[in-house]
Amino acid sequence: MAARVVLCDDPGRAMPLQPQDSPLGAFLKALREESIDCILIGAMAAIEQGAPLMTVDYDFWVRLPERQYVRLLAIVQRLGGTIRAQTLYELSDGTQVNAVVSPNGLRSFAREWERCRSGQLEGVPMRILPLQRVIASKRAAGREKDLAALPILERTLRLTQRLSKQKSRRRKTKPRRSDSRKR
Repeated sequence: MAARVVLCDDPGRAMPLQPQDSPLGAFLKALREESIDCILIGAMAAIEQGAPLMTVDYDFWVRLPERQYVRLLAIVQRLGGTIRAQTLYELSDGTQVNAVVSPNGLRSFAREWERCRSGQLEGVPMRILPLQRVIASKRAAGREKDLAALPILERTLRLTQRLSKQKSRRRKTKPRRSDSRKR
């Protein structure tokens, strides 16, 4: 996701290239401030790893007991968002966010957390569910839209694995250059 940039109309002043907090970025920062761990899952996690999918929402697996979801509601309201259901929110710019209690086909939060990729979303450090685990979750969910996405996700996984192997081979076979410059 691209950072939002503030442009300055005054040509005499330097143009600050500081990213402005998007509603999603503000939501993610608020989760961090509240010490609420989350993992990006679902289609958006797959998209972040190169899958050519489309989705209208962000799914976050949130490490909170269900009875503490009121903390999420408070964050959404504080940021000017709308609560559509206990775990479905619309942020102030219309971005849809699903807070997932227990996703299908995945291990414990702690176990999946260990295997997650580290990344950034809207400038906020984020754990991203690996593509293999997104596939397992979608397969276990068994919904028509999830099953329809499986061939695309599996092909993306094969391609990324193949590219990773090729990169690895190139690194191993690349001759090391010695510094033969004379001083």
